[in-house]
Amino acid sequence: MEVFQEPKGIPPSRSHDHSIVLKEGTSLISVRPYMYPYYQKFEIEKLIKELLAMGTIRPSQSSFSLPVLLVRKADGSWRMCVDYRALNKETVKDKFPIPVVEELLDELHGS
Repeated sequence: MEVFQEPKGIPPSRSHDHSIVLKEGTSLISVRPYMYPYYQKFEIEKLIKELLAMGTIRPSQSSFSLPVLLVRKADGSWRMCVDYRALNKETVKDKFPIPVVEELLDELHGS
């Protein structure tokens, strides 16, 4: 039995779609691409074509841009990673405290 399947297209719209809230006054985040060796540039273009053909990604008209980099997997193939550091600096951080497991267990005791 297959536990993980290849994605087939972009997920459907939900009742609440995710959004990234930026700090007030943030201008467009546009980081220039890294310089890649020719073999990595070829691999990035190949991965993008595959993802477009599968429907996993779609062309974007966004003014925002972030660089990608390739990381070698254990099997020798490449994994494409997006460098979100510039976006993370301008994102409003969530202020939700992480619950302590012991406190949760104390609250649930006897339930």
